[in-house]
Amino acid sequence: RQAARPAETGAVLLEVPLSATLMDAPTDDEAVEDAALLPQLSPPWSRGLPAATQLSLSVLSRRRSEGWAAFLASWPAESPSLAVSCEPDELRALLAASADPGIRRLGTDGEELAPLSAESCAHVSSLYVAARDAAEAAYCSGSLPSEASFRRAYGLVSSRCLVLTTRAHGRRTLLVPLLDFANHEAEPAAFFSFAAATASGPAIRLQAARPLSAGEEVTISYGGHSREHFALHYGFAPADGGVEAAYPSLDAISLPEMQGWADRQWDWQA
Repeated sequence: RQAARPAETGAVLLEVPLSATLMDAPTDDEAVEDAALLPQLSPPWSRGLPAATQLSLSVLSRRRSEGWAAFLASWPAESPSLAVSCEPDELRALLAASADPGIRRLGTDGEELAPLSAESCAHVSSLYVAARDAAEAAYCSGSLPSEASFRRAYGLVSSRCLVLTTRAHGRRTLLVPLLDFANHEAEPAAFFSFAAATASGPAIRLQAARPLSAGEEVTISYGGHSREHFALHYGFAPADGGVEAAYPSLDAISLPEMQGWADRQWDWQA
């Protein structure tokens, strides 16, 4: 995504209503001022599970729902995460096929990444088992996706979610439509924040971190991770930048909660 016009530091480039996001549910011991204002949450039986597990299950439960289906269809067909597979031969094939020079520089034999991938893969398996147990305990086994579907969703969610403090709702993990298209940069052009009162109600904002020129790419930081972590979980190693992706236009993504919102003029464009 690019800046549509010049922007000063702190300028609001994009604003996504909180009601249009997916959020992990607060635990019973978390103080939430007004639970009625929370955005869309995960299935009730999953709300004691880790945040990324909840969001993965939320995504899978909305694959065919009106509005969300178009947004989720904009995601890649396959997870960018190499950590969803721990088989050495498959990992070597993924590394060799990568278009990112940073990943190729890590080596294509998989020796450095294989142990980390195996550990991550086992962790995702344990998360699925915990989800299965929770579904069975709530007599909701029919709502549980297959492990293969969960793995793919988890790989996509964990590379796209944001973590920030939302004041009344505490520190939350969210999937924010459109913001998840932003690429990573160590010194990003923008940052995201929570705004309690906007024309659309509570919202997640994307703001300029420095003066921007029209047409300049709007990037954010995915965090201060190692190159190996980026390679495994995001599918690129940031030393040489990420792999370019094709994104849909704003018109192609129409969530019910965004009616009228996408027609506003933002300092952000495809």
